[in-house]
Amino acid sequence: MLSRIARLFDGRGYRLESLTTAPADEPGLNRITLVASGPAASIDKAAKQLEKLVDVIEVKAAREAAAVD
Repeated sequence: MLSRIARLFDGRGYRLESLTTAPADEPGLNRITLVASGPAASIDKAAKQLEKLVDVIEVKAAREAAAVD
């Protein structure tokens, strides 16, 4: 699954900055947390593409507000 996710990002030119995995609360499942940067529309598109992967149960997108100097 990790290689499929990495290929999804690499093949479309998204910038994948971080990817980690850990056991989920439900036995037999793993949680994958990733950080990607790019325009909001690109990130939304990536989230929709992740949802289409067969083994994906849920995708949550969190956005960080840009810092203003």
